[in-house]
Amino acid sequence: MAYEALSRKWRPKTLGEIVGQGHVTRALANAISQGKIHHAYLFAGTRGVGKTTFARIFARALNCKDGPTPSPCLSCPACVEILAGSGVDVQEIDGASNTGIDDVRRLRENAAYAPARFRYKIYIIDEVHMLSKAAFNGLLKILEEPPPHVVFVFATTEPNRIPDTILSRVQRFDFRMLTEEEIFTRLREMAVAETIAFEEGALRLVAQYAFGSMRDGQSILEQAAVLGDGRISASLVEEMLGLVGTEAAMDLVQAVVGGGAEEAMRKFASLLSRGADLKFLFLSVVDILRDAAVWRFTEQDDLLLRHSPSSLARMKELCAMRAREEWMFLLDIAFRSEKDVLGTEFPRLGFELLLLRLVNAPGLLAVEGLAGEEPASVRGKSPADAAGAPAAPAPKARTTVAQRVPAGGPLPSAGGELPDPPAAAKRKGEARREKEDVWGEIRRTLEGKRKPLLMALLLQMRGRLEGDEMVIACPHQMQLDRLREEDKWPVLVQAVEEVVGRKVPIRLLAEPEKKSPASDGPEGGESGLDKKALADPMIAEVLREFEGATILEIRPAPAGAPPPAEEGAGEREPDEGTEEAEEAE
Repeated sequence: MAYEALSRKWRPKTLGEIVGQGHVTRALANAISQGKIHHAYLFAGTRGVGKTTFARIFARALNCKDGPTPSPCLSCPACVEILAGSGVDVQEIDGASNTGIDDVRRLRENAAYAPARFRYKIYIIDEVHMLSKAAFNGLLKILEEPPPHVVFVFATTEPNRIPDTILSRVQRFDFRMLTEEEIFTRLREMAVAETIAFEEGALRLVAQYAFGSMRDGQSILEQAAVLGDGRISASLVEEMLGLVGTEAAMDLVQAVVGGGAEEAMRKFASLLSRGADLKFLFLSVVDILRDAAVWRFTEQDDLLLRHSPSSLARMKELCAMRAREEWMFLLDIAFRSEKDVLGTEFPRLGFELLLLRLVNAPGLLAVEGLAGEEPASVRGKSPADAAGAPAAPAPKARTTVAQRVPAGGPLPSAGGELPDPPAAAKRKGEARREKEDVWGEIRRTLEGKRKPLLMALLLQMRGRLEGDEMVIACPHQMQLDRLREEDKWPVLVQAVEEVVGRKVPIRLLAEPEKKSPASDGPEGGESGLDKKALADPMIAEVLREFEGATILEIRPAPAGAPPPAEEGAGEREPDEGTEEAEEAE
Protein backbone atom coordinates (compact mmCIF):
# COMPACT_ATOMS: atom_id res chain seq x y z
CA MET A 1 0.00 0.00 0.00
CA ALA A 2 1.28 3.47 -0.87
CA TYR A 3 2.59 5.62 1.98
CA GLU A 4 0.06 8.12 3.34
CA ALA A 5 1.20 11.43 4.79
CA LEU A 6 0.53 11.93 8.49
CA SER A 7 -1.63 15.00 7.84
CA ARG A 8 -3.95 12.85 5.70
CA LYS A 9 -3.81 9.74 7.84
CA TRP A 10 -4.69 11.69 10.98
CA ARG A 11 -7.32 13.93 9.44
CA PRO A 12 -10.35 14.06 11.79
CA LYS A 13 -13.38 12.04 10.70
CA THR A 14 -15.93 13.24 13.26
CA LEU A 15 -16.75 16.51 14.95
CA GLY A 16 -15.36 15.18 18.24
CA GLU A 17 -11.89 14.67 16.74
CA ILE A 18 -11.51 18.29 15.61
CA VAL A 19 -9.00 20.20 17.75
CA GLY A 20 -9.47 23.74 18.97
CA GLN A 21 -12.65 24.80 17.15
CA GLY A 22 -15.22 24.12 19.85
CA HIS A 23 -17.30 27.20 19.04
CA VAL A 24 -17.85 25.99 15.47
CA THR A 25 -18.39 22.38 16.49
CA ARG A 26 -21.08 23.22 19.04
CA ALA A 27 -22.91 25.62 16.74
CA LEU A 28 -23.15 23.24 13.78
CA ALA A 29 -23.87 20.19 15.94
CA ASN A 30 -26.83 22.05 17.49
CA ALA A 31 -28.01 23.23 14.06
CA ILE A 32 -27.99 19.66 12.75
CA SER A 33 -29.75 18.27 15.83
CA GLN A 34 -32.47 20.94 15.67
CA GLY A 35 -32.93 20.69 11.90
CA LYS A 36 -31.89 24.34 11.40
CA ILE A 37 -29.56 23.77 8.48
CA HIS A 38 -28.64 26.92 6.58
CA HIS A 39 -28.21 26.84 2.82
CA ALA A 40 -24.73 28.45 2.79
CA TYR A 41 -21.80 28.60 5.21
CA LEU A 42 -18.48 30.45 5.14
CA PHE A 43 -15.48 28.97 6.99
CA ALA A 44 -12.76 31.61 7.39
CA GLY A 45 -9.34 31.18 8.96
CA THR A 46 -5.64 30.74 8.36
CA ARG A 47 -4.17 27.66 6.71
CA GLY A 48 -4.17 24.27 8.41
CA VAL A 49 -6.84 24.93 11.06
CA GLY A 50 -9.47 22.50 9.74
CA LYS A 51 -11.76 24.42 7.36
CA THR A 52 -11.92 21.87 4.53
CA THR A 53 -11.83 18.93 6.94
CA PHE A 54 -14.80 20.39 8.81
CA ALA A 55 -16.68 20.83 5.52
CA ARG A 56 -16.23 17.15 4.67
CA ILE A 57 -17.38 16.07 8.13
CA PHE A 58 -20.40 18.35 7.76
CA ALA A 59 -21.22 16.70 4.40
CA ARG A 60 -21.15 13.24 6.01
CA ALA A 61 -23.26 14.44 8.94
CA LEU A 62 -25.98 15.69 6.56
CA ASN A 63 -26.00 12.63 4.28
CA CYS A 64 -25.43 9.76 6.73
CA LYS A 65 -28.19 7.11 6.62
CA ASP A 66 -28.86 7.85 10.33
CA GLY A 67 -28.91 11.57 9.74
CA PRO A 68 -28.84 14.37 9.55
CA THR A 69 -26.83 13.68 12.70
CA PRO A 70 -23.84 15.34 14.40
CA SER A 71 -22.33 11.83 14.82
CA PRO A 72 -22.15 10.15 11.39
CA CYS A 73 -21.71 6.36 11.43
CA LEU A 74 -18.75 6.35 8.97
CA SER A 75 -19.88 2.93 7.66
CA CYS A 76 -22.91 3.61 5.48
CA PRO A 77 -22.44 4.07 1.70
CA ALA A 78 -22.79 7.84 1.95
CA CYS A 79 -20.16 8.16 4.71
CA VAL A 80 -17.75 5.79 2.96
CA GLU A 81 -18.04 7.48 -0.43
CA ILE A 82 -17.71 11.00 0.97
CA LEU A 83 -14.74 9.91 3.09
CA ALA A 84 -13.06 8.50 -0.04
CA GLY A 85 -13.89 11.62 -2.06
CA SER A 86 -16.03 9.72 -4.57
CA GLY A 87 -19.50 10.90 -3.56
CA VAL A 88 -21.21 12.20 -6.70
CA ASP A 89 -23.41 14.60 -4.75
CA VAL A 90 -20.56 16.18 -2.79
CA GLN A 91 -18.34 18.25 -5.04
CA GLU A 92 -15.14 19.98 -3.95
CA ILE A 93 -14.30 22.91 -6.20
CA ASP A 94 -11.00 24.78 -6.25
CA GLY A 95 -11.87 28.48 -6.33
CA ALA A 96 -8.44 29.38 -7.72
CA SER A 97 -8.94 27.20 -10.82
CA ASN A 98 -12.65 27.88 -11.42
CA THR A 99 -12.77 31.64 -11.22
CA GLY A 100 -14.98 32.61 -14.17
CA ILE A 101 -18.68 33.21 -14.67
CA ASP A 102 -18.90 30.16 -16.97
CA ASP A 103 -17.81 27.88 -14.11
CA VAL A 104 -20.46 29.37 -11.83
CA ARG A 105 -23.09 29.10 -14.56
CA ARG A 106 -22.43 25.34 -14.88
CA LEU A 107 -22.60 25.02 -11.09
CA ARG A 108 -26.01 26.73 -11.04
CA GLU A 109 -27.34 24.49 -13.80
CA ASN A 110 -26.21 21.32 -12.01
CA ALA A 111 -27.51 22.51 -8.64
CA ALA A 112 -31.04 22.69 -10.02
CA TYR A 113 -31.19 18.88 -10.34
CA ALA A 114 -32.05 16.67 -7.39
CA PRO A 115 -29.24 14.64 -5.72
CA ALA A 116 -28.39 11.39 -7.49
CA ARG A 117 -27.93 9.25 -4.35
CA PHE A 118 -27.70 11.31 -1.17
CA ARG A 119 -30.03 13.51 0.84
CA TYR A 120 -28.23 16.79 0.00
CA LYS A 121 -26.13 18.13 -2.82
CA ILE A 122 -23.17 19.84 -1.19
CA TYR A 123 -20.76 22.18 -2.96
CA ILE A 124 -17.48 22.85 -1.11
CA ILE A 125 -15.65 25.78 -2.74
CA ASP A 126 -12.12 26.15 -1.36
CA GLU A 127 -10.34 29.53 -1.53
CA VAL A 128 -13.59 31.12 -2.62
CA HIS A 129 -12.04 34.60 -2.47
CA MET A 130 -10.26 33.80 -5.75
CA LEU A 131 -13.51 33.95 -7.73
CA SER A 132 -13.89 36.87 -10.11
CA LYS A 133 -16.36 39.68 -9.55
CA ALA A 134 -18.57 38.30 -12.31
CA ALA A 135 -18.49 34.84 -10.73
CA PHE A 136 -19.54 36.25 -7.35
CA ASN A 137 -22.39 38.09 -9.04
CA GLY A 138 -23.42 34.83 -10.67
CA LEU A 139 -23.68 33.18 -7.24
CA LEU A 140 -26.00 35.82 -5.80
CA LYS A 141 -29.27 34.51 -7.26
CA ILE A 142 -28.80 30.90 -6.22
CA LEU A 143 -27.63 31.98 -2.75
CA GLU A 144 -30.73 34.13 -2.38
CA GLU A 145 -33.20 31.49 -3.60
CA PRO A 146 -31.39 28.11 -3.35
CA PRO A 147 -33.01 24.77 -4.10
CA PRO A 148 -34.00 22.98 -0.87
CA HIS A 149 -31.62 20.10 -1.52
CA VAL A 150 -28.44 22.23 -1.94
CA VAL A 151 -25.95 23.36 0.73
CA PHE A 152 -22.93 25.54 -0.06
CA VAL A 153 -19.79 25.53 2.09
CA PHE A 154 -17.21 28.22 1.25
CA ALA A 155 -13.68 28.12 2.71
CA THR A 156 -11.27 31.05 2.59
CA THR A 157 -8.10 32.40 4.14
CA GLU A 158 -8.96 35.98 3.08
CA PRO A 159 -12.57 36.78 3.99
CA ASN A 160 -11.93 40.51 3.47
CA ARG A 161 -11.81 39.87 -0.29
CA ILE A 162 -15.33 38.44 -0.42
CA PRO A 163 -18.05 40.94 -1.45
CA ASP A 164 -20.52 42.07 1.20
CA THR A 165 -23.36 40.85 -1.00
CA ILE A 166 -22.07 37.31 -0.55
CA LEU A 167 -21.28 37.69 3.16
CA SER A 168 -24.84 38.82 3.86
CA ARG A 169 -26.22 35.56 2.42
CA VAL A 170 -24.10 33.07 4.35
CA GLN A 171 -23.51 32.03 7.94
CA ARG A 172 -19.90 32.87 8.78
CA PHE A 173 -17.71 30.88 11.17
CA ASP A 174 -14.18 32.08 11.97
CA PHE A 175 -11.68 29.31 12.67
CA ARG A 176 -9.08 30.48 15.16
CA MET A 177 -5.38 29.64 15.17
CA LEU A 178 -4.55 26.69 17.42
CA THR A 179 -2.58 27.16 20.60
CA GLU A 180 0.84 25.58 21.06
CA GLU A 181 -0.57 23.31 23.77
CA GLU A 182 -3.34 22.03 21.48
CA ILE A 183 -0.85 21.28 18.71
CA PHE A 184 1.62 19.69 21.15
CA THR A 185 -1.04 17.38 22.62
CA ARG A 186 -2.13 16.19 19.18
CA LEU A 187 1.46 15.69 17.98
CA ARG A 188 2.32 13.65 21.05
CA GLU A 189 -0.71 11.44 20.43
CA MET A 190 0.40 10.93 16.83
CA ALA A 191 4.02 10.21 17.77
CA VAL A 192 3.00 7.56 20.34
CA ALA A 193 0.64 5.87 17.87
CA GLU A 194 3.25 5.92 15.08
CA THR A 195 5.98 4.57 17.45
CA ILE A 196 8.17 7.63 16.96
CA ALA A 197 10.68 8.20 19.77
CA PHE A 198 10.71 11.85 20.80
CA GLU A 199 11.89 14.37 23.34
CA GLU A 200 9.12 16.45 24.82
CA GLY A 201 11.14 19.61 24.18
CA ALA A 202 11.37 18.65 20.50
CA LEU A 203 7.59 18.38 20.14
CA ARG A 204 7.14 21.70 21.92
CA LEU A 205 9.54 23.30 19.45
CA VAL A 206 7.53 21.86 16.56
CA ALA A 207 4.29 23.14 18.10
CA GLN A 208 5.81 26.59 18.64
CA TYR A 209 7.01 26.96 15.06
CA ALA A 210 3.82 25.57 13.51
CA PHE A 211 2.42 29.07 14.18
CA GLY A 212 -1.10 27.93 14.94
CA SER A 213 -1.45 25.51 12.02
CA MET A 214 -1.99 21.83 12.82
CA ARG A 215 -1.08 20.80 9.29
CA ASP A 216 2.24 22.66 9.46
CA GLY A 217 3.01 20.98 12.78
CA GLN A 218 2.25 17.54 11.34
CA SER A 219 4.47 18.21 8.33
CA ILE A 220 7.40 19.32 10.52
CA LEU A 221 6.94 16.25 12.75
CA GLU A 222 6.93 13.92 9.78
CA GLN A 223 10.03 15.52 8.27
CA ALA A 224 11.91 15.35 11.57
CA ALA A 225 10.98 11.68 12.05
CA VAL A 226 12.40 10.83 8.62
CA LEU A 227 15.55 12.88 9.20
CA GLY A 228 16.13 11.34 12.64
CA ASP A 229 15.33 7.78 11.53
CA GLY A 230 12.39 7.51 13.90
CA ARG A 231 13.90 9.58 16.74
CA ILE A 232 13.20 13.28 17.24
CA SER A 233 15.36 15.49 19.44
CA ALA A 234 15.29 19.21 20.11
CA SER A 235 18.71 19.69 18.50
CA LEU A 236 17.49 17.83 15.40
CA VAL A 237 14.47 20.13 15.06
CA GLU A 238 16.64 23.21 15.55
CA GLU A 239 19.08 22.05 12.90
CA MET A 240 16.32 21.12 10.46
CA LEU A 241 14.47 24.44 10.77
CA GLY A 242 17.56 26.60 11.08
CA LEU A 243 16.59 27.63 14.60
CA VAL A 244 18.84 29.11 17.23
CA GLY A 245 18.38 28.09 20.81
CA THR A 246 17.40 30.39 23.65
CA GLU A 247 21.03 30.73 24.75
CA ALA A 248 22.15 31.83 21.27
CA ALA A 249 19.36 34.42 21.05
CA MET A 250 20.33 35.76 24.49
CA ASP A 251 23.96 35.96 23.33
CA LEU A 252 22.89 38.21 20.47
CA VAL A 253 20.69 40.43 22.65
CA GLN A 254 23.45 40.69 25.27
CA ALA A 255 25.89 41.74 22.54
CA VAL A 256 23.44 44.47 21.50
CA VAL A 257 22.83 45.95 24.96
CA GLY A 258 26.27 45.40 26.43
CA GLY A 259 28.89 45.10 23.71
CA GLY A 260 27.90 47.62 21.07
CA ALA A 261 27.61 47.50 17.31
CA GLU A 262 30.83 45.62 16.50
CA GLU A 263 30.16 42.76 18.90
CA ALA A 264 26.52 42.51 17.81
CA MET A 265 27.45 42.33 14.11
CA ARG A 266 30.14 39.69 14.75
CA LYS A 267 27.74 37.57 16.80
CA PHE A 268 25.10 37.86 14.07
CA ALA A 269 27.57 36.77 11.38
CA SER A 270 28.59 33.80 13.53
CA LEU A 271 24.97 32.64 13.87
CA LEU A 272 24.44 32.91 10.12
CA SER A 273 27.54 30.82 9.46
CA ARG A 274 26.00 28.09 11.63
CA GLY A 275 22.96 27.99 9.32
CA ALA A 276 20.53 30.06 11.40
CA ASP A 277 17.31 30.92 9.60
CA LEU A 278 16.75 34.70 9.65
CA LYS A 279 13.01 34.39 10.21
CA PHE A 280 13.35 32.19 13.28
CA LEU A 281 16.33 34.19 14.55
CA PHE A 282 14.22 37.34 14.40
CA LEU A 283 11.37 35.64 16.27
CA SER A 284 13.80 34.38 18.93
CA VAL A 285 15.23 37.87 19.46
CA VAL A 286 11.71 39.29 19.78
CA ASP A 287 10.88 36.60 22.35
CA ILE A 288 13.94 37.52 24.43
CA LEU A 289 13.13 41.24 24.30
CA ARG A 290 9.54 40.48 25.23
CA ASP A 291 10.60 38.38 28.20
CA ALA A 292 13.02 41.08 29.36
CA ALA A 293 10.34 43.80 29.22
CA VAL A 294 7.69 41.64 30.92
CA TRP A 295 10.00 40.50 33.71
CA ARG A 296 11.29 44.03 34.42
CA PHE A 297 7.70 45.24 34.79
CA THR A 298 6.32 42.26 36.75
CA GLU A 299 9.25 40.18 38.10
CA GLN A 300 7.02 37.12 37.69
CA ASP A 301 8.82 34.06 36.30
CA ASP A 302 5.62 32.30 35.27
CA LEU A 303 4.79 35.07 32.78
CA LEU A 304 7.90 34.36 30.72
CA LEU A 305 8.15 32.00 27.80
CA ARG A 306 9.68 28.60 28.40
CA HIS A 307 13.12 28.69 30.03
CA SER A 308 15.30 26.07 31.63
CA PRO A 309 16.58 26.88 35.15
CA SER A 310 19.95 27.96 33.75
CA SER A 311 18.48 30.13 30.99
CA LEU A 312 16.03 31.69 33.48
CA ALA A 313 18.89 32.74 35.75
CA ARG A 314 20.76 34.19 32.80
CA MET A 315 17.58 35.94 31.65
CA LYS A 316 17.35 37.78 34.96
CA GLU A 317 20.99 38.87 34.68
CA LEU A 318 20.26 40.20 31.20
CA CYS A 319 17.19 42.09 32.44
CA ALA A 320 19.30 43.93 35.02
CA MET A 321 21.39 45.55 32.27
CA ARG A 322 18.63 47.99 31.28
CA ALA A 323 15.71 49.80 32.85
CA ARG A 324 12.23 48.53 32.12
CA GLU A 325 11.43 51.52 29.87
CA GLU A 326 14.49 50.76 27.76
CA TRP A 327 13.48 47.11 27.33
CA MET A 328 10.02 48.21 26.27
CA PHE A 329 11.58 50.63 23.78
CA LEU A 330 13.86 47.93 22.35
CA LEU A 331 10.90 45.55 21.99
CA ASP A 332 8.93 48.25 20.20
CA ILE A 333 11.81 48.84 17.75
CA ALA A 334 12.12 45.13 16.99
CA PHE A 335 8.36 44.70 16.61
CA ARG A 336 8.15 47.59 14.14
CA SER A 337 11.10 46.26 12.13
CA GLU A 338 9.35 43.06 11.06
CA LYS A 339 8.83 44.23 7.47
CA ASP A 340 12.46 45.34 7.21
CA VAL A 341 13.60 41.83 8.12
CA LEU A 342 10.90 39.46 6.84
CA GLY A 343 9.28 41.48 4.06
CA THR A 344 12.28 42.45 1.98
CA GLU A 345 14.47 40.94 -0.72
CA PHE A 346 17.51 41.68 1.45
CA PRO A 347 16.66 40.14 4.85
CA ARG A 348 20.26 40.10 6.06
CA LEU A 349 20.60 43.82 5.43
CA GLY A 350 17.29 44.38 7.19
CA PHE A 351 18.45 42.39 10.21
CA GLU A 352 21.72 44.30 10.41
CA LEU A 353 19.75 47.54 10.27
CA LEU A 354 17.64 46.28 13.17
CA LEU A 355 20.75 45.52 15.23
CA LEU A 356 22.10 49.03 14.63
CA ARG A 357 18.77 50.52 15.65
CA LEU A 358 18.80 48.49 18.87
CA VAL A 359 22.38 49.55 19.65
CA ASN A 360 21.51 53.18 19.00
CA ALA A 361 18.20 53.10 20.88
CA PRO A 362 19.47 54.18 24.35
CA GLY A 363 20.69 57.45 22.86
CA LEU A 364 17.16 58.19 21.65
CA LEU A 365 15.37 57.29 24.86
CA ALA A 366 15.24 60.04 27.48
CA VAL A 367 13.28 58.20 30.17
CA GLU A 368 16.06 57.81 32.73
CA GLY A 369 17.39 61.30 32.00
CA LEU A 370 13.93 62.77 32.48
CA ALA A 371 13.64 61.13 35.87
CA GLY A 372 17.03 62.52 36.89
CA GLU A 373 18.39 59.01 37.40
CA GLU A 374 21.69 57.59 36.30
CA PRO A 375 21.21 54.98 33.56
CA ALA A 376 21.17 51.39 34.80
CA SER A 377 23.95 50.49 32.38
CA VAL A 378 26.24 53.15 33.99
CA ARG A 379 25.15 52.89 37.62
CA GLY A 380 28.00 51.65 39.81
CA LYS A 381 30.73 52.23 37.21
CA SER A 382 33.65 54.57 37.40
CA PRO A 383 33.52 57.85 35.44
CA ALA A 384 35.89 56.45 32.83
CA ASP A 385 33.78 53.31 32.37
CA ALA A 386 30.61 55.36 32.24
CA ALA A 387 32.02 57.54 29.50
CA GLY A 388 32.59 54.50 27.33
CA ALA A 389 29.20 52.93 28.01
CA PRO A 390 27.02 52.80 24.86
CA ALA A 391 23.82 53.72 26.71
CA ALA A 392 24.92 56.80 28.62
CA PRO A 393 24.08 60.06 26.85
CA ALA A 394 24.31 63.08 29.14
CA PRO A 395 21.18 63.26 31.30
CA LYS A 396 21.34 67.05 31.25
CA ALA A 397 21.04 67.18 27.48
CA ARG A 398 18.09 64.78 27.52
CA THR A 399 16.39 66.78 30.27
CA THR A 400 16.74 69.91 28.14
CA VAL A 401 14.96 68.15 25.27
CA ALA A 402 12.20 67.06 27.64
CA GLN A 403 11.63 70.62 28.75
CA ARG A 404 11.15 71.71 25.13
CA VAL A 405 8.65 68.95 24.34
CA PRO A 406 5.25 69.29 26.05
CA ALA A 407 3.49 66.19 27.30
CA GLY A 408 1.80 64.46 24.39
CA GLY A 409 3.44 66.90 21.98
CA PRO A 410 5.42 66.21 18.78
CA LEU A 411 8.84 64.60 18.93
CA PRO A 412 11.98 66.30 17.57
CA SER A 413 12.75 65.80 13.92
CA ALA A 414 15.73 63.76 12.70
CA GLY A 415 17.82 66.98 12.56
CA GLY A 416 17.13 67.70 16.23
CA GLU A 417 14.74 70.60 15.61
CA LEU A 418 11.31 70.65 17.16
CA PRO A 419 8.36 70.99 14.79
CA ASP A 420 6.09 73.96 15.11
CA PRO A 421 3.46 73.64 17.85
CA PRO A 422 -0.15 73.19 16.64
CA ALA A 423 -1.07 76.87 17.22
CA ALA A 424 1.92 78.10 15.22
CA ALA A 425 1.24 75.59 12.45
CA LYS A 426 -2.35 76.77 12.30
CA ARG A 427 -1.27 80.41 11.99
CA LYS A 428 1.16 79.46 9.24
CA GLY A 429 -1.62 77.67 7.36
CA GLU A 430 -3.92 80.67 7.67
CA ALA A 431 -1.20 83.03 6.44
CA ARG A 432 -0.53 80.80 3.45
CA ARG A 433 -4.22 80.66 2.59
CA GLU A 434 -4.32 84.47 2.61
CA LYS A 435 -1.53 84.59 0.03
CA GLU A 436 -2.54 81.69 -2.21
CA ASP A 437 -5.64 80.48 -3.96
CA VAL A 438 -6.69 77.46 -1.91
CA TRP A 439 -8.62 75.77 -4.72
CA GLY A 440 -5.77 76.21 -7.17
CA GLU A 441 -3.33 74.82 -4.61
CA ILE A 442 -5.56 71.79 -4.07
CA ARG A 443 -5.64 71.09 -7.80
CA ARG A 444 -1.86 71.49 -8.04
CA THR A 445 -1.45 69.05 -5.16
CA LEU A 446 -3.63 66.49 -6.93
CA GLU A 447 -1.66 66.75 -10.18
CA GLY A 448 1.14 64.70 -8.63
CA LYS A 449 -1.15 61.92 -7.43
CA ARG A 450 -1.79 60.48 -10.91
CA LYS A 451 -5.57 60.62 -10.75
CA PRO A 452 -6.48 62.09 -14.15
CA LEU A 453 -10.18 61.21 -13.92
CA LEU A 454 -10.45 63.08 -10.62
CA MET A 455 -8.63 66.05 -12.17
CA ALA A 456 -11.06 66.00 -15.11
CA LEU A 457 -13.98 66.22 -12.69
CA LEU A 458 -12.45 69.06 -10.67
CA LEU A 459 -11.80 71.13 -13.78
CA GLN A 460 -15.58 71.37 -14.14
CA MET A 461 -16.06 72.54 -10.54
CA ARG A 462 -15.33 75.53 -8.33
CA GLY A 463 -13.98 75.37 -4.80
CA ARG A 464 -13.73 77.86 -1.98
CA LEU A 465 -12.99 77.87 1.74
CA GLU A 466 -15.95 79.17 3.69
CA GLY A 467 -15.23 79.43 7.40
CA ASP A 468 -14.43 75.95 8.68
CA GLU A 469 -15.57 73.99 5.62
CA MET A 470 -14.48 73.49 2.04
CA VAL A 471 -17.28 74.06 -0.48
CA ILE A 472 -17.03 72.41 -3.91
CA ALA A 473 -19.70 73.60 -6.37
CA CYS A 474 -20.81 72.29 -9.74
CA PRO A 475 -23.97 72.77 -11.83
CA HIS A 476 -24.52 69.01 -12.16
CA GLN A 477 -25.28 66.84 -9.11
CA MET A 478 -24.29 63.69 -10.99
CA GLN A 479 -20.71 64.90 -11.33
CA LEU A 480 -20.60 65.81 -7.63
CA ASP A 481 -21.79 62.31 -6.77
CA ARG A 482 -18.89 60.86 -8.76
CA LEU A 483 -16.46 62.62 -6.41
CA ARG A 484 -17.65 60.32 -3.61
CA GLU A 485 -16.52 57.17 -5.41
CA GLU A 486 -14.06 55.16 -3.34
CA ASP A 487 -11.12 55.79 -5.70
CA LYS A 488 -11.59 59.59 -5.62
CA TRP A 489 -13.03 60.80 -2.32
CA PRO A 490 -10.16 59.72 0.03
CA VAL A 491 -7.59 61.28 -2.33
CA LEU A 492 -9.53 64.55 -2.44
CA VAL A 493 -9.97 64.65 1.36
CA GLN A 494 -6.24 64.07 1.88
CA ALA A 495 -5.30 66.84 -0.61
CA VAL A 496 -7.63 69.34 1.08
CA GLU A 497 -6.16 68.49 4.47
CA GLU A 498 -2.60 68.92 3.16
CA VAL A 499 -3.32 72.35 1.67
CA VAL A 500 -5.49 73.78 4.45
CA GLY A 501 -3.25 72.41 7.20
CA ARG A 502 -6.01 70.72 9.17
CA LYS A 503 -9.02 68.47 8.73
CA VAL A 504 -11.99 70.38 7.36
CA PRO A 505 -15.42 69.07 6.29
CA ILE A 506 -16.13 69.10 2.58
CA ARG A 507 -19.57 70.20 1.36
CA LEU A 508 -20.66 69.44 -2.20
CA LEU A 509 -23.03 72.06 -3.60
CA ALA A 510 -25.01 72.00 -6.85
CA GLU A 511 -25.22 75.61 -8.05
CA PRO A 512 -25.27 77.34 -11.48
CA GLU A 513 -21.93 78.30 -12.93
CA LYS A 514 -21.05 82.01 -12.73
CA LYS A 515 -19.63 83.11 -16.07
CA SER A 516 -17.08 85.88 -16.26
CA PRO A 517 -16.57 88.19 -19.28
CA ALA A 518 -13.07 86.82 -19.73
CA SER A 519 -14.47 83.41 -20.55
CA ASP A 520 -16.90 84.54 -23.23
CA GLY A 521 -14.40 84.14 -26.06
CA PRO A 522 -14.73 81.46 -28.75
CA GLU A 523 -12.37 79.06 -26.98
CA GLY A 524 -12.33 80.42 -23.47
CA GLY A 525 -8.51 80.65 -23.56
CA GLU A 526 -6.05 77.85 -22.95
CA SER A 527 -7.71 76.79 -19.68
CA GLY A 528 -11.05 76.71 -21.48
CA LEU A 529 -9.56 74.33 -24.07
CA ASP A 530 -8.25 72.06 -21.29
CA LYS A 531 -11.62 72.12 -19.58
CA LYS A 532 -13.48 71.35 -22.81
CA ALA A 533 -11.18 68.45 -23.68
CA LEU A 534 -11.26 66.88 -20.24
CA ALA A 535 -15.04 67.15 -20.15
CA ASP A 536 -15.31 65.12 -23.36
CA PRO A 537 -17.00 61.76 -22.53
CA MET A 538 -14.62 59.83 -24.79
CA ILE A 539 -11.54 61.25 -23.04
CA ALA A 540 -13.08 60.54 -19.63
CA GLU A 541 -13.75 56.94 -20.68
CA VAL A 542 -10.14 56.49 -21.88
CA LEU A 543 -8.80 57.84 -18.58
CA ARG A 544 -11.13 55.56 -16.63
CA GLU A 545 -10.11 52.48 -18.64
CA PHE A 546 -6.36 53.19 -18.41
CA GLU A 547 -6.01 54.13 -14.74
CA GLY A 548 -2.85 56.18 -14.20
CA ALA A 549 -2.65 57.52 -17.77
CA THR A 550 -1.61 61.17 -18.12
CA ILE A 551 -2.51 63.68 -20.85
CA LEU A 552 0.71 65.15 -22.18
CA GLU A 553 -0.63 67.85 -24.51
CA ILE A 554 -3.93 69.35 -25.69
CA ARG A 555 -3.83 71.24 -29.00
CA PRO A 556 -6.61 73.12 -30.81
CA ALA A 557 -7.75 71.69 -34.12
CA PRO A 558 -5.85 73.19 -37.10
CA ALA A 559 -7.56 75.76 -39.26
CA GLY A 560 -9.82 74.22 -41.88
CA ALA A 561 -10.40 70.99 -39.94
CA PRO A 562 -14.04 69.82 -39.96
CA PRO A 563 -15.88 70.63 -36.72
CA PRO A 564 -16.79 67.81 -34.32
CA ALA A 565 -20.07 66.09 -35.12
CA GLU A 566 -23.04 67.15 -33.01
CA GLU A 567 -24.34 64.66 -30.48
CA GLY A 568 -26.64 62.19 -32.14
CA ALA A 569 -25.38 63.00 -35.65
CA GLY A 570 -23.73 59.58 -36.02
CA GLU A 571 -20.25 58.29 -35.39
CA ARG A 572 -17.17 59.45 -37.25
CA GLU A 573 -13.55 58.48 -37.28
CA PRO A 574 -11.47 60.99 -35.26
CA ASP A 575 -9.14 63.11 -37.39
CA GLU A 576 -5.48 63.02 -36.58
CA GLY A 577 -4.54 66.17 -34.68
CA THR A 578 -7.97 66.74 -33.12
CA GLU A 579 -8.65 66.71 -29.42
CA GLU A 580 -9.58 63.01 -29.55
CA ALA A 581 -6.07 62.22 -30.79
CA GLU A 582 -4.35 63.33 -27.60
CA GLU A 583 -1.31 61.44 -26.52
CA ALA A 584 -1.65 59.51 -23.29
CA GLU A 585 0.75 57.29 -21.53
